[in-house]
Amino acid sequence: MYNGIYNKEQYAYAYDTLIKWLAARIQGGSLGKAMMEKGVEKVAVYGINGLGELAYQDIKDSGVEVTCFIDKNPGRYGSKKDGLAVLGLEQLEQLPDNTYILVTPEYYFCEIMMDLSDRGIPLERMISLSMVV
Repeated sequence: MYNGIYNKEQYAYAYDTLIKWLAARIQGGSLGKAMMEKGVEKVAVYGINGLGELAYQDIKDSGVEVTCFIDKNPGRYGSKKDGLAVLGLEQLEQLPDNTYILVTPEYYFCEIMMDLSDRGIPLERMISLSMVV
């Protein structure tokens, strides 16, 4: 798990995703547009800090409904952010069936995917930033 220090592989992975995202933005795209093209209408953003906040800002006015934020440590952020609920993993049953989960901590996607799967979220409802950009 995260130890407070990123290694070169983590930086390279994040850099690659950010470059693709920036290139799409320069060409007039957005995460929201890309999600709509993939049939995603509702999304919960997993991860509040950093990329989660940027993803939310890029999606919120696109026509894709952001239903909430999800975080492994929701207590650090309070119960709401930008008017949206902040849910912990133990609260995932509150998500509507047709809500996808956008996992923004890219490097930990596999670990997060296992956590979500263990809590009954189908794999087809989990997406990462790199899957969208």
